[in-house]
Amino acid sequence: MHILEVGAEQLEEEIGSPRAVPQEAVFRTVPKDCTVFLVWRITESCTELLPRSHYGTFYDGDAYLVYSCSHPGQPAGPDVIRREIRENGNGEYAERHVHAWAGGAAGGAGGALTTLALRRASQLLAHVARPLVLHRETATRESARMLSYFRDGIRILRSGAMNGGPRLYRVRGHRPVVLQMEPVSWAQLASDGVFVLDTANLIVLWLGRAANLIEKTFGAKIAYRMARGPEKGMLVRRIAIAHDGYEQTLPPADRELLNTLLELRSRSMRPPSPVSDTPRPARLYKVTQPPRTSPIAMPSQKPAARLEEIKCAPLNREDLREDSVYIIDGGSRGVWAWVGSSAPVGEARGALAAARGLARAKRLTGPVATMVSGREPLEFAALFHMWSWADARRDIRVRAARSATTKLDAVSLASNAWLAAEAQVPDDGSGSLRMWRVRGEAEGGALQELERPQTAAFYDQDCYLALYTYHTPTGDQTILYYWMGGSSPNDLRNLGAKEAKDLCIKLGRLPIQAWVYQGKEPAHFLQIFKGRMITYIGSAIEYDPSGRRVVPPSRALIRVSGQYAREARGVEVGRGGLTRGACYVLREGARVWVWCAASATGDEREVAKNMAASDHTLVMQGKEKHDFWNALGDRRPLLVASPLKEVERPLPPRLFYISLGAAGQYSFEEIISFSQYELAPEMSAILDAHAAVFVWLGAHSGPRAKDDARAIAQCYLANDPAARDPETPILVISQGREPPNFTGFFPHWKTSMWKGHKSFNAIVSVLEGKAIVRGSNSALHNGNSENRFDQHEKYPLSVLRGPKEHMPQDVDPLTKELYLTHDDFVSTFTMAYNEFRSLPLWKQKELKKSVGLF
Repeated sequence: MHILEVGAEQLEEEIGSPRAVPQEAVFRTVPKDCTVFLVWRITESCTELLPRSHYGTFYDGDAYLVYSCSHPGQPAGPDVIRREIRENGNGEYAERHVHAWAGGAAGGAGGALTTLALRRASQLLAHVARPLVLHRETATRESARMLSYFRDGIRILRSGAMNGGPRLYRVRGHRPVVLQMEPVSWAQLASDGVFVLDTANLIVLWLGRAANLIEKTFGAKIAYRMARGPEKGMLVRRIAIAHDGYEQTLPPADRELLNTLLELRSRSMRPPSPVSDTPRPARLYKVTQPPRTSPIAMPSQKPAARLEEIKCAPLNREDLREDSVYIIDGGSRGVWAWVGSSAPVGEARGALAAARGLARAKRLTGPVATMVSGREPLEFAALFHMWSWADARRDIRVRAARSATTKLDAVSLASNAWLAAEAQVPDDGSGSLRMWRVRGEAEGGALQELERPQTAAFYDQDCYLALYTYHTPTGDQTILYYWMGGSSPNDLRNLGAKEAKDLCIKLGRLPIQAWVYQGKEPAHFLQIFKGRMITYIGSAIEYDPSGRRVVPPSRALIRVSGQYAREARGVEVGRGGLTRGACYVLREGARVWVWCAASATGDEREVAKNMAASDHTLVMQGKEKHDFWNALGDRRPLLVASPLKEVERPLPPRLFYISLGAAGQYSFEEIISFSQYELAPEMSAILDAHAAVFVWLGAHSGPRAKDDARAIAQCYLANDPAARDPETPILVISQGREPPNFTGFFPHWKTSMWKGHKSFNAIVSVLEGKAIVRGSNSALHNGNSENRFDQHEKYPLSVLRGPKEHMPQDVDPLTKELYLTHDDFVSTFTMAYNEFRSLPLWKQKELKKSVGLF
């Protein structure tokens, strides 16, 4: 057992006990039972309610309170309309959040600002007198929920910044955080960043070589806003666009100004930042009173809590007892304090302090939050396995989707996308189907097309490709499923993955790609086989050496699960291990029995009878006859009834923006309260529907995102601190071909939304046209450059000329010229790289020798 004592003040000392802290007059006008959004600036002397025009701007020398009250699952923020909320105890309640934000001001004032913000937060909590979630926010590490309020992002400015002088800003994230940097120098710039240099007469947009395209687009829009005057569309200052390593290509006047501020000769660039958060599972700690001695002590003036580590992910709701307080370390997803409804008062008041103490002990810089039982936000619930989500409105939709047995054709679902999303079916499975079995190397490899794909028989040592085509109101849609058996070897899976990729390319990359694992099949895959899919033990060639047919064995005991056709799956029961099921199908030659446990529902019995797919004998538990037992033989111990399962209440979907780092490295930024407007053709995104993961690829997302789509989803699952199942189904969708079971998760999806979309290239052209600047390299306007030269890390000429033992590890000694910036390359070789590359190889070698790069 691992025990920690974390040092911090008690919560009542840190933010003040609600009974002891006097009411701030400014909070007395805050409505208690209405949807509302308010922001206050906090100082030692006063608490100032900010006007809406100041929302989203934060000064690092101040503290702020943000209060949001909204309907559950509904958008929150400055645009929320005030409406009364009636909490009737039937699942309808207000979703309340208080965010205490403190800037990271220099001089050690950050801690004092935090204490001040939390004290004011306690006064707001005392006035509202309703359960809510309290967030401790850190500057530049704001929670996804706080950023979700500000659609245009937030600005963090220096409190004592010099007025009138040049100012440098970095643009970061999908909900962009614009951070003012001081001083203005090369040390602030990084090759994976987007920066805006604001001077009296010129705005310089500096684009890092490894910066992602969506941040470049936001940077261009922010530069435009800074440059325009009071009259919209009219620029009062010019805009120059400087590309990393191409600064010398700017017009002379702009280059001279940039040289005055940054001194181009001393150019020194930080490489792209590596992925900082190491994937690790979430950990659960229980808060107890500290004893006099402790096995592991953290230095502190006063111990706030003794934390007893209970377990690491996967976590379950049953792990949280109502008479206790728990701390959940979610790593990059924050540290959470959960207070049970009957927890001791002392532990409850110290919950936030205990969580902050754990964050400090583990050097975690993300957000910290505390909540009471029954008011858990989605970000917290997602850290747990199979959390039952309480949302009365969504419960109605889920029940309607599960019980829907008609009008699931593609035409009906196109106009009822919410139903397709909840049921996870784009049509009723009546389209055309072609199937192939992946042949192993011993069989000669490649694919073997099956003669009767609707047989619905699979073997757990095999892998299959299923190409399904159905008609929609906008044309034919195709889905390419790749199914992998639970006992299939890795080399066969890898071979099948290559065949699936080749087939998709052959079809023009038009099909939706889906990777499916045995036992985790999505609803639509099961719907295609009309509720009769059965997976047998072994390989198909054991029953048909030709491999053209998948023949079921004549003798098998099949466990059946599911209450509807799109949930129905049958699995042959082996002799190893204990399995439970409500219904079984026993096949012995020409005879078939359907055995149903006493706990089986009528729907489960109907699913089992449909799966038998022939004349059968229905056998109820306790009424078995001798012929059934004789046919079952020594497999009788395998016939184990399962208890009645509770109806699942799945979590709502979550959206994540994907950022591509170095090869094999990806980071994910959550977008809370999302809509279609969060998607852009320049980006790629993860839509986590929990039972499946969708990868959405924008039209301009780039070849790497399209080639690595499956690896991106696998990385997301591996990085999730909830310890997700790595065999979760993965579906890859391209912009313009989204099925209704994807679009239904977005309110008011519009197929025409991107028709007038301006690409990054178009935005840059507009900026340069209005600013009358023609000096930047147009070859780079498409965002992240795909040419060979700009894909390499860049180093100073002196480093590349240095001794071999001091050479960076990623530098190829035979092609050192690729690691120069464009400007250094031109000054060294007196020509651009493209011109150098067109020279004969012997001439290239001679030039490299002459400049000391060979």
